[in-house]
Amino acid sequence: MHLKNKRGMTAMVDAMIFIVIIGLAVTAMFSFNNNEKGTNDASSMLESIFTAKIRTNDLIEADESGLVGIPDMVAVFILTGEGTVIDYIKEILDSAMQRDGAYYMEIEYQGRTVSIGTDKGDPISGSVKEFTVTYGGSIRTSLMLY
Repeated sequence: MHLKNKRGMTAMVDAMIFIVIIGLAVTAMFSFNNNEKGTNDASSMLESIFTAKIRTNDLIEADESGLVGIPDMVAVFILTGEGTVIDYIKEILDSAMQRDGAYYMEIEYQGRTVSIGTDKGDPISGSVKEFTVTYGGSIRTSLMLY
């Protein structure tokens, strides 16, 4: 097949490039001007983290794998020191905040407390919530974002 006139092809390629550039510009505008509550909202972050369920094999040595709530795994960690759930929560917060010293979290269960992060500066957002532990009691969590 031989093209008789290359002007039509050039116009079509030019239009396609223009559409791609406009698409990239619109995407950039919406990603930088996102005013929704998100990574800077401590309350929604606590809800997201502590309402999640994970497999037991992922965080502790277990023969069987089942889905368990994060509050239950945190309670086990606080009472026994077993598991890596605190490291898991730290990875989530590090990923969400993307800089050192951006958060401080305290988790309390049966009079024992575990903390993650550094407590410094004036917080831009903070939240305190309680989550029920399946086998009794509740954990009290507080998260401050800097």
